[in-house]
Formats: sequence, C-alpha cells, structure tokens
Amino acid sequence: MERWEYLVVYIEGRELSPDADTKAADVHANADKFTETLNRYASGGWELMNFEWDGDRGAKAIFKRPRG
Repeated sequence: MERWEYLVVYIEGRELSPDADTKAADVHANADKFTETLNRYASGGWELMNFEWDGDRGAKAIFKRPRG
C-alpha cells in the first residue's frame, strides 16, 4: 500500500489585476504569484489536491506526495 505525506501551505496576499472589474474580482484575481508558488512545490514532487481562496487575505493550498 502506498503511503502519502501531506502539506498545507497558506499563500498570503491577493491582488487584483489592473483591468479587474471589482464586481467580478474572483474571476480577475492576479494569480501569477500563486502560480509561481504552486509550481515551486510541484517541482519538489508535491501534487496539488485542493486550492481555496481565503477572502482578500490569500489562499490555502493542500498538497500530497508519496512518502519516500
């Protein structure tokens, strides 16, 4: 049976892209820094399981990878 290890990461900050319509902020959130962070963990073998926005404060990401 394969064993897993898990990691919960909180990514602070949430900026809107300059052309964002504030009524549709979730659709137009500037996610570049989130993408960079997620890719950094992925390069370490972590697989993203869940990603949730936390209001205007940032986001929470949950990862897993096989336990070595």
